Amino acid sequence: MKLSSSSLALAAGLTLLNAGSAAADTTIITFEDLVEGTLLSTQYSALGVNFVANAFSGSGSSSSGKPWASNTDMTVTATDVAGLGGPSLVSGNVLHSFSGWQSEDGDPSFWINFSAAVSSVSMDFAGIGSPSADTRLFVYNGASLLGSVTAIGGTGQQTLSFSAASITKVGVAAGNFRDWVAVDNLKFEAAAPVPEPASYALMVLGLAGLLAKRRGCAR
Repeated sequence: MKLSSSSLALAAGLTLLNAGSAAADTTIITFEDLVEGTLLSTQYSALGVNFVANAFSGSGSSSSGKPWASNTDMTVTATDVAGLGGPSLVSGNVLHSFSGWQSEDGDPSFWINFSAAVSSVSMDFAGIGSPSADTRLFVYNGASLLGSVTAIGGTGQQTLSFSAASITKVGVAAGNFRDWVAVDNLKFEAAAPVPEPASYALMVLGLAGLLAKRRGCAR
């Protein structure tokens, strides 16, 4: 069957739109490629993410009654198995260990900044032993807080995740002063690309041509 020029234009437009909305890429960072003792910061900038200590400041940060730490240590270390609880979500290298944050002067926090917007983010946490634990993710699009998710206290290990159309950064509260939590397995999915205006224009032209042809045939 021979396709008309209008049908070809419509098909081409739909093809471009489908290409623009194809499944996004998923990235997982496990810290296994870093040497123990590495201070985490921009090592994963090639993957579109960097880490910055001390996301929050001030008092009244959590149920511990402690302020936010001003000296959050971003050292990558080997898993401290003792006290991490279950199920076994973290392994190998983690961002700090169960006891590593005891030297902080308050509740630790850090930023995860994305160079391009993502549509979902998740991390595994271990050592959430206290019933009053408040390990949290604060999710932003620019300066706008999209929402937050809080761990269930006393559960040991769990995954926190959040999805939205456009996430540019995440503030991580890695446990209050009663819980020194290991962080592992950052997983994020790139936001679906927005189709180019030319794609819409081509589809509209194809539809217009097809409708015109049908009206001509109906006469």
